[in-house]
Amino acid sequence: MPASRLPPLTGSTMVSPEEECIRLFALNSDILSVQLAPSFSERQSQSGSELRLRRMFFGREAGHFLVRNESKVLVSKRATSQFGLVTCAPAVDVKNGQVLPCILLKQQKRKTNSFKYTLLTLSCSDSFEPHLEFKLPYEMKDNITIARGPTVLWSHENSIFYTSVEVGEVQQVYVQLLSVCYIGELPIGKRNIMILGSQKPAEKDHDKQPKITWPHQAVGYFLEDGELFDGAWILPHAYISVVKCIFFVSAEQVGDKFQSSLVAATSKNQLVRFETGVPKDICKLPFEEPANVQLADTGLAGCFFLVSFRGGNVCAIWKNSFQVAHCWEGVSSLHVDDFVGRGTDQILLLFEKHEPAEGALANFVITDLGDMTYSTRQNVVDDASGAADSLQENYLRMVQALESRLQSGMTSLRDLQRGLEVKDRLLLQSVKALVDAVSGREHVVSRAEQEGLVSLWDEDVEDEGPDERLTAFEPHPLPVEKIWQRVVEDRLVVGAVLTEETASSAESVSLSLLSEDGQGSGVHVLQTHSRMFRFPCPSTVKEPLAKRTKQDRSNSAERLTVTVVTDLAPLVACGSIQCAVLLHNGCSQGGTFAKLCGHVSLDIQDVAQGKYCPHLVNCCKFTTEECSEDLLSLLAAWESCSFVLRSPEHTLHCVPHWLLAVARSEPVPFSPGYFLFAAAEPRAAVLFRWQERTPFQGELRVCCRSRAQLLQVLDSLCRSLPPSCEVQPIQGKAAEELVLVLASSLEREALTLRDGVSSLLSAASMAAQGGAQEYEKVQPMDDLQAHRIEMERDRERSRSVWSPLVEVEQYRGLSTAVSQFGLEGDLVAYSLGEVLYTPHAVCQG
Repeated sequence: MPASRLPPLTGSTMVSPEEECIRLFALNSDILSVQLAPSFSERQSQSGSELRLRRMFFGREAGHFLVRNESKVLVSKRATSQFGLVTCAPAVDVKNGQVLPCILLKQQKRKTNSFKYTLLTLSCSDSFEPHLEFKLPYEMKDNITIARGPTVLWSHENSIFYTSVEVGEVQQVYVQLLSVCYIGELPIGKRNIMILGSQKPAEKDHDKQPKITWPHQAVGYFLEDGELFDGAWILPHAYISVVKCIFFVSAEQVGDKFQSSLVAATSKNQLVRFETGVPKDICKLPFEEPANVQLADTGLAGCFFLVSFRGGNVCAIWKNSFQVAHCWEGVSSLHVDDFVGRGTDQILLLFEKHEPAEGALANFVITDLGDMTYSTRQNVVDDASGAADSLQENYLRMVQALESRLQSGMTSLRDLQRGLEVKDRLLLQSVKALVDAVSGREHVVSRAEQEGLVSLWDEDVEDEGPDERLTAFEPHPLPVEKIWQRVVEDRLVVGAVLTEETASSAESVSLSLLSEDGQGSGVHVLQTHSRMFRFPCPSTVKEPLAKRTKQDRSNSAERLTVTVVTDLAPLVACGSIQCAVLLHNGCSQGGTFAKLCGHVSLDIQDVAQGKYCPHLVNCCKFTTEECSEDLLSLLAAWESCSFVLRSPEHTLHCVPHWLLAVARSEPVPFSPGYFLFAAAEPRAAVLFRWQERTPFQGELRVCCRSRAQLLQVLDSLCRSLPPSCEVQPIQGKAAEELVLVLASSLEREALTLRDGVSSLLSAASMAAQGGAQEYEKVQPMDDLQAHRIEMERDRERSRSVWSPLVEVEQYRGLSTAVSQFGLEGDLVAYSLGEVLYTPHAVCQG
């Protein structure tokens, strides 16, 4: 039997707790029901346990399952014996090549606290025959599999065990695995049984170029020859810890490499298609906790992947389009076989309470997701070959009317789908045209895309000049000087160094990413987190530290760098991807503008080889732009915590000594105040920043990977500080960030007040000039009257200068704006005061 036809580890059954001793599995178009039940003597008292077998087939004319044969065998004559049914599955007998049903029983020995296991096979005459017996000092529970041989495999305490008639005893696989995600048959050459799991990564030489080390690495093992191979040819290391079940579509060995095609259901509720270890397609699953994946080839209806879930749910996914085709709930058992005798697969779904007292399957559905469906849930039998003879005439007329309505509805649905497709294409082209216009590129529409387009204006418009709105999109200089990217563990960090002009005119700047998977499916906005940093941009000359003078260090000007962080896993799922980097700039004149400032590309092979991994060892030796970018990637991806250190009795000169001697960190040459502990593993690195405010007070900022590492740093720091020193955490934003926010708020308040007052005075001056002109129109009667008018004019001019009259609405708007900015500044100032002067000591030395 090929690997794709084998049932899952539990006999392809999701049995309820009430039917714990019943197992169902499909074999040669029949359903076999195996039940471990108590046996009764002639006095109607329980005298032991017996194993019952019922072979059933589907009767097309009857519309339900019929019993073909029944048999039973006495397992124990004692009523006190504790027997259990472990699993049932068909397996190939290597002696004759036949597929035999196998039943694994267990018996608990109370005296020795051990377990005896018996493997029974079912002959052609439906009689049970003992095949294998073995004892274990524990109860097998995990990854129980009956494979070719028959061979029984299971896992216990991170070890794999197996036994068969050929082996003669229980043997252990020498490979230690953290987890096992597949045990089954995968015929490759003379090997048949394969184990796929995860191991901890081996220790590597850290002096070489750093590479990404995954917490779990995929490894494979062939049971026949004991060969251990790299599991990345089957599953990437990043997926091995989240995969729940696997189905192999094909597998072969070409030279010394494996070529495989498989689908895997993950704990992230995704079904992923892999081709030789490279993810090709992803389908979002409609339910949680996937347990098993099967394949059903229904012929004309197509091929489907059937995913079973632990909650009794099942979904069918098209193999070609990789989209969800159908879902069922309340399913207790799922089987795939040719139950009707058509020569193709059908899907058998058994629902809850499918096993009544008489033993017939009463609540089921058989379907090929096409034109054939048998169902007892609605008492309907629908088959193209026999429905016309069994249904009544009035029912046929009703079906014809319903079919007409269904066809009409399908026609309307197809029209709506075509309309939606046209809208989607239009939106996609609009987004591409907008991106091209913002970036200054010419948007070219292909001839195929122009077909069917109708002009929305008259043809005479073509003779007119160019549209002013189109000429507004002129090429602009890029707002950034450089774009870089780093991969910090499972996060992608993208940074953009702003130009001096952009940084001076910006109040709040952030970045965002738009991803394109290369398949033309559209542009997706990624969920990101953006931050701003003022960090030195050192010179690119790689000179020793001793040769650089203080003047060279002063030339490293601080530049405004904006970073954006996003999860790496969704990006590398498609192998390679390109992301557009958008800069969102909020100006003081009002409004927020988004500009395309560049692109970054990402490939899973480059990520696996550590191409974008920060080289932290070089940050304390060289002053290059790459070193600055490496440190910024840590500040953006990891958590940063700031602390205020106060020592009323002693100076804090011990803090630099602690950073250099105890913490074993080194000063960053191009950024005074920064100290870096560059460990062999990037995840163990720690970045410090020490700012001494006064000899008795300073601020220490710690950037590390986790809170546990932060607690270790604080414990070491508190041991080195004087007894009277207090360490206080800075709540909320860091003090320097609050100072920048407060300065920006005060600047906005001053600019608003200046512009508003200037506007009010201009309006008052114009009104005064109008009044003067009215005075000039008056003709004086004599000299006395002329002097009086001149005096009134001077008095009015003086009053308009020192006490100008303004419009009420304008003055009210100015007061509201100034009050709003003043309130924001007061809140920031209050927060800054709370940060600097709130006494809540974390520890004292």
